[in-house]
Amino acid sequence: MNEDAELEGRLRQAAELFDPVPESLLRVATGAYSFRTIDAELADLTFDSLAGPAPVRGGEQPRLLTFGGPGVSIDLEITLAGRVVGQVMPARQATVEVRGAAPRTVTTDGLGRFTIDGVPPGPFSVRCRVGDTVFTTEWVTV
Repeated sequence: MNEDAELEGRLRQAAELFDPVPESLLRVATGAYSFRTIDAELADLTFDSLAGPAPVRGGEQPRLLTFGGPGVSIDLEITLAGRVVGQVMPARQATVEVRGAAPRTVTTDGLGRFTIDGVPPGPFSVRCRVGDTVFTTEWVTV
């Protein structure tokens, strides 16, 4: 450890001890940080395979979802094994981020298709950037 890093560590400890960050400021800062994606439109859920009658055959059916954003939609197939397969429509290249316990970001192919493996059980949301358009889905559960 060099002298500068050691001095910085001591100064941090002194600041934490003698001038801690007020709890109210931490709450305000956390709230402000949550608005970092305020430019993203909230996509409307237009189809959910769980909303209809239960399937008669087969035990573990993937969940199918469709979200509609401003001039763009995204279809998702979510398996119990933690795989999310999707397509952005109209077909074009986009950046898709799965947000949750294990965030991942992928770029779609030219037809708007993508696959993300290893999404852990629990809630997640998808943020999609297509050119200047950004939208976010509501939280769904694997």
